[in-house]
Amino acid sequence: MVNYITRKIQLTGGSTYIVSLPKEWVKALSLKAGDEVQIMEDSDLKLVVIPKNSDRKEVEKRKTLLCENMVAEAIVREFIAYYMAGYSQVTISCKKMKGEDRAYIKDVVRRRLLGAEVIEEDVSSLTVQFLINEKDLPITKAIGRAYTISHNMLKDALMSIEDQDSELAREILGRDDEVDRFFFYVARQLTLSVSSLNILTEEGYNLTQVVDLYSVVKSVERVADHAGRIAENIPNLQGIVHRKEIMEAGKMSMDFYEKSVSGFMNERKEMAHDVIGNNMKAFDMVVSTSNLLLKDEKDVKATSSGIMVLDSFRRIMRYSIDIAEATIDLISKSIEMNRTSES
Repeated sequence: MVNYITRKIQLTGGSTYIVSLPKEWVKALSLKAGDEVQIMEDSDLKLVVIPKNSDRKEVEKRKTLLCENMVAEAIVREFIAYYMAGYSQVTISCKKMKGEDRAYIKDVVRRRLLGAEVIEEDVSSLTVQFLINEKDLPITKAIGRAYTISHNMLKDALMSIEDQDSELAREILGRDDEVDRFFFYVARQLTLSVSSLNILTEEGYNLTQVVDLYSVVKSVERVADHAGRIAENIPNLQGIVHRKEIMEAGKMSMDFYEKSVSGFMNERKEMAHDVIGNNMKAFDMVVSTSNLLLKDEKDVKATSSGIMVLDSFRRIMRYSIDIAEATIDLISKSIEMNRTSES
């Protein structure tokens, strides 16, 4: 609940306007005379006061879940949801938990959530604490790491198609959890930024850009999912006739992905426009290659797998366009905020 406090504007020295800070707020943050605060002006001309240095410890958000009649997969989903909601500690409590369920929950939570550590457990409960030093992993850096892993998954998937390397395809599947770790982490940070604006401001972002940042990292996560889907279908492409055409579509999708993320990382609006402008050419290539498979391939299994691979390439292009569109929006909102602060 937002607590509004009214203050009168005072004029001193004939040209300086002063507004006093609430005494309770100053005490809660352990501030004193001489301490500095930052004043941020948003696009609606609202002012947000942020203490630059404070000895106040953040209140840990903790949650206890009763897991009666819940399957292990549902419990994992709950853990992920509370992690992304910004909770620092989550406990599940049951009358008795099966050993295999406990092992599954601990394994998945550790693999998919950055900084997750089991700090306490007994026969009826399991407590996980999320130990994360956000200063060591800014949002942009986390997105960059997720991109690097997903890009390598896609690159290796193309290599596996070209070399007919089923062993490499199987290895690709194990990397998806690493991308999920960074996706969930960024989603968590964006949630926390609503109440802790410094998470955004320290990287030069503002609240109006949260939805665009989420769109970027979600698209990166979806690309990794489709790289995994491509890898799953590679063993069925051993005797496919139109391997070269499939490779060409794959290389185009990777080119789209590289350009869109480069535009985001380097704030290059023209690169984003270039990706969006070539979308019809790319989609036409996927459609024409799919028609070739339906016309010429004799192996039904190879044909269906080839079409699924092409569909994943198409979707990767679509997610790349989403990144490009989010980049344009991010830059526009950044320009708007700069213009407001300079006026």
